[in-house]
Amino acid sequence: MENQNIETTTTEVVLSSAQVDLASLIEASKSLNKLKPVVTLTSEYLEFAKVGDKFRGFFLGLGSVNVTDKNTGEMKELSAVRLMNDGKCYINAGVVLVDEIKKGGITAGTPIEITFSKKEGNTKIYEIALIG
Repeated sequence: MENQNIETTTTEVVLSSAQVDLASLIEASKSLNKLKPVVTLTSEYLEFAKVGDKFRGFFLGLGSVNVTDKNTGEMKELSAVRLMNDGKCYINAGVVLVDEIKKGGITAGTPIEITFSKKEGNTKIYEIALIG
């Protein structure tokens, strides 16, 4: 260890692709018990049960859900829309809804309204409107 300089004053931790100064993080952690939850990150599945059902919220981005194929019993990963309203996160893996969001080029943070407009066979059709 002779002839080596060891830097110990600044330590960085990588959290979610962002670098954070460890000393600042330790200091901030002292007041965590005073903070209140702002948003629940665990997503609840958003089901549009009947024609006319609406949802207003912010588009958070695309994610995925694992579902079991009723015919084969195999697990499948489906793309899903992630949404937020009133401090709660929601997810919906409707193929048409996901496709319309992708085609619309909607970016994270955009306020939208989703309306279950009709059903064609087993396929749910949605109207998506930008709100502001």
